[in-house]
Amino acid sequence: MKRPTFILLAFLTAFIASCASSTTLRERRLSQNKEIYDGLSEKDRALVAEGKIREGMHKQGVFLSWGRPNDIREGNRSGVPYETWLYTGQRAHTQTYLSLGYGHGYDPYYYGYGGRYYGRSHLGFGQSVVTTYRPVKVGTVELLNDKVVSWEARAR
Repeated sequence: MKRPTFILLAFLTAFIASCASSTTLRERRLSQNKEIYDGLSEKDRALVAEGKIREGMHKQGVFLSWGRPNDIREGNRSGVPYETWLYTGQRAHTQTYLSLGYGHGYDPYYYGYGGRYYGRSHLGFGQSVVTTYRPVKVGTVELLNDKVVSWEARAR
């Protein structure tokens, strides 16, 4: 077998294997935390399978459905501990810039008197596109005694 054919075959095998074994993050969480999932009620299991949560759900169900929060804030209300789980995502922000420039350089195709290079001034403009990613809040869950008391999610 020729070397390029072998490399192509190895690449295709790795690609097909990665496609076949790819699962969503939620499915991976469910398979790794089977005992937690089995401990949920039928109603909560159905919600977790769809990536949803509800008031009264235990925080372990929220973890299985939405994953680990990006930030956790803790506090105390009338002697009862509470947590707020914050979920963030990334939003692309693209900006286009126009620039004007002036420079001095040598033109290799321009031969002046005596076959010598002579410097030429250049004036021009250019365009550049810059994409940055900014964090955005995509969901918040408030937990009181490890149970959901309120939640909000960004509409998709």
